[in-house]
Amino acid sequence: MKRYFDIFKTIMRIADKKKGMVVQMFISCCLYNVAGLLPPLATSGIIAAITENNFNGIWIYVLMYLLFYIAYFGCLRWNYYTYTILADYYHLEVQKDLFDHVISNDTIFSKMSKGKVIETCSDDIRYLVDIVDCASEALMGILKLVVILFIFCYYNVFVALFAFVVDFIYLKLMNTNSKKISKHYEGTRKYEDKIIDTFNQSLSNLKQVKSLNIMDSLNNKLDKTRKSWKEQYKLKRKYTSSRYCLIPYLVYFGKIALYIFLAFLVVNGRLALDKLVLLISYFEMTITVTDTMLDYLLNLSNYGIRINRIANILNYTSSTVLDYGEIDNDYINGSVNFDHVNYEIRGKKILNNVSFKVFPNEITAIVGKSGSGKTTILNLLYRLDRIKSGSILIDDESIYNYTKKVYSSNISGVFQKPFMFEMSIKDNLSLVDSNLNNQIEACKRVGIHDFISSLPKGYNTVIDPESTLFSEGQKQLLVIARALLTKAEILLFDEVTSSIDPDTTTQISALLNDLKSDHTIILVTHKPEMMMVADRVVVMDKGKVLAKGKNKDVLASNSLYQELMNRTFASVSVYTEM
Repeated sequence: MKRYFDIFKTIMRIADKKKGMVVQMFISCCLYNVAGLLPPLATSGIIAAITENNFNGIWIYVLMYLLFYIAYFGCLRWNYYTYTILADYYHLEVQKDLFDHVISNDTIFSKMSKGKVIETCSDDIRYLVDIVDCASEALMGILKLVVILFIFCYYNVFVALFAFVVDFIYLKLMNTNSKKISKHYEGTRKYEDKIIDTFNQSLSNLKQVKSLNIMDSLNNKLDKTRKSWKEQYKLKRKYTSSRYCLIPYLVYFGKIALYIFLAFLVVNGRLALDKLVLLISYFEMTITVTDTMLDYLLNLSNYGIRINRIANILNYTSSTVLDYGEIDNDYINGSVNFDHVNYEIRGKKILNNVSFKVFPNEITAIVGKSGSGKTTILNLLYRLDRIKSGSILIDDESIYNYTKKVYSSNISGVFQKPFMFEMSIKDNLSLVDSNLNNQIEACKRVGIHDFISSLPKGYNTVIDPESTLFSEGQKQLLVIARALLTKAEILLFDEVTSSIDPDTTTQISALLNDLKSDHTIILVTHKPEMMMVADRVVVMDKGKVLAKGKNKDVLASNSLYQELMNRTFASVSVYTEM
């Protein structure tokens, strides 16, 4: 029983609201189950009235019969109402908590497969309300069995003892069976997670999967996982078959033995006919209640696996999650200062004593070869990790001292691959600012408004990831417009022109010149057009700052910067000639 209690305790911890509704579910469940025990008493009274030729007394028992069922269905309706309220709460609120927690602890994917997380967030939460339902029904089943046992004892102790022994052995066998079924059910879920994870990765990279023609090889690899799933499923079905096709023999042999004994008592005048009907009804009810209770306990065990998956996700805390401070000053000027910053991952130094300053109303380009630490600098500004030593300051205050609201509203950025949700342009932008006039102004500023206006549905056009309606450059301009809607003072751009056409690159280059008039801009790039637009340059090499200063000064004095410029110009020439 401790296992079932722990499952219920876990859901109360995960979703600690609506406790009053949980109490109502237990009370309504108790009442309709108690009401369900009463009709056999009315049936016995009707038979007694018939055998005594007391036809007038029949109507009293008929009325009782009706009242019992009115009470039963009334309480059952109340129970359905509480179920609906709790189902709504558990599904929506816990799913929201899971979404928020996973996004805040994205390193969870190093511990759990993405398939498992997705399955938990989409499928497992649907069964949370059933845990409360099963717990209440199983508890009421136990109470009903106790009540029926007392009824048996009242009429015949030997019948009570026999029914208790049969039911106890039955419960014991079925409980052992439940554990085995749950064990192999958990096994099937584990292999399902692996299959779904691979499927999810394939969908995310569908074009590459198709172009490489690797589906046959992928399926061959998955066949091993499918085989393991099949083995677990067969074992689960084996014990399920025993549960419903072998163990019940005990009950039916016990039922035959009991009926023979009761018939003997009736024939010998030691038991009245109405009492025979009553005891048979309650013994049948004992079996029904036991079977129902066992089904609820089995479901509770299976749901326990689901809730443990939810709890494991919510209990996971990334070592990189950073607390926010208490500075609530939203008047950010936009100066950024890296002061002797050191950062490492698993003992490997990524940034080594990095120092540089970024000024408002300027574009600062961070350049260097791959692996030099450029993107790491932006990740630190996004607060995705904490530095080992040194300090990162915004307006002379540590970035870790600002409140979440202030910091997130003053730092925004655009990444190498433009990302928009599969919804309308308006809805995508509304995630940041729902004011359509503001959206139009932002799109005008980045130079995408005229294109949007030319579309048949304008801002209501849905962005389909597979559609060729939008070029990569146009998507990137939309993403920049979305970043502008945050009204952030500091804008971060990470290789935003690496996969777009030269014309859009020129457009974005001009746009950055415009944006610096009211923003601080930090730019990671390998393209010369973007390097040249920068006011200041920080040259990185192997995690160190090799050179920094005004663009023309660094270009004149630093050979690596010159090499990057020349190499990139050469690649651009080749690209243009092709």
